[in-house]
Amino acid sequence: MANSIALSDVQLLNLSFLMALQASIRQDPIAACYKYRLSADQAPKVADLPPEKIQTLVANLGQECLFIPRHDLLQLLEAPPGLVGPLSTVRMPPLASPPFAPVDRRNGNRS
Repeated sequence: MANSIALSDVQLLNLSFLMALQASIRQDPIAACYKYRLSADQAPKVADLPPEKIQTLVANLGQECLFIPRHDLLQLLEAPPGLVGPLSTVRMPPLASPPFAPVDRRNGNRS
């Protein structure tokens, strides 16, 4: 395996997350934008990235994590398992200013 590249834990996280994000966008772009709080401009860019470009991005980011933990991670880790879901929903901080127009999920049109 002379051609293999050793990834750091941060690089592996970035690679895994970008690949999962891309798969989610390709399966259902509207749901992915909602789940991952993506803008309408970000989703197609991620969806269209070829594997080589993702690998290059991850390698050149080095130890910079693309995805930071939630502000309430400690509270979620300490919460009883049955409350983690509801707490994560009610504690989700609203976006300061939405980076995209709301989408009508019934027909996919922007409002």
